[in-house]
Amino acid sequence: MTYIRNYQSKDRKDVINVCWRTGYMGKSAAGRFDDLYLFGLLFCLYYTDYEPENCFVAEDEKTGQVIGYILSSLDSKKQEEQFRKYMIRKIVLRAFFYTLWRYPRTFKVFWHFKERWDEEPKIPNIESLLEPYPAHLHIDIIQNYQRQGIGTELMEALENHFKDRNVTGVHLGTSDRNIKAVNFYQKLNFSVIYEGLSGNGMWPDTPEVKPLIFAKEIK
Repeated sequence: MTYIRNYQSKDRKDVINVCWRTGYMGKSAAGRFDDLYLFGLLFCLYYTDYEPENCFVAEDEKTGQVIGYILSSLDSKKQEEQFRKYMIRKIVLRAFFYTLWRYPRTFKVFWHFKERWDEEPKIPNIESLLEPYPAHLHIDIIQNYQRQGIGTELMEALENHFKDRNVTGVHLGTSDRNIKAVNFYQKLNFSVIYEGLSGNGMWPDTPEVKPLIFAKEIK
């Protein structure tokens, strides 16, 4: 049995683990990105450290382990500013003073991420596109616990949280390669509002992947 609850600071390490174990398009990043802490800095620790009130976790009651989460920001523009302010320095220090020497193969993947983000073509009219959906979310569940309704429960908890705070809409990013995630979002009435071009895959070994942005009104 699992139950959904608010994120607590004691969950931080488990959240990093879930993020890493699902970080390669729903599968483990093991063997591709082996510095778990740097992975967390890139993809999940902003939310746990700076917007913990907007995060929920799924805990296995038997083991006490966090096996899934939903992380969010109510204001994506503000989150982007805050990420640059608080996270970039931590990421750079970790990458160049630890990852480069301890995990040189991982550093190459990190550098690929950086170059991709630097060169990523801007989405036309992104501000107007996302204006009705100011919040965003990330949801991940360890593979052995998927297809048990946990994702739906996490999403319901977050949507109720949004309603209490008058959030009108939410968006999220994924790719066409992550079939299970695409099907899940469609089941919950999310719609694709942006479909990128093939050849913009984030990982070095997925150049053909097509990025997608899903969105949903909160009513």
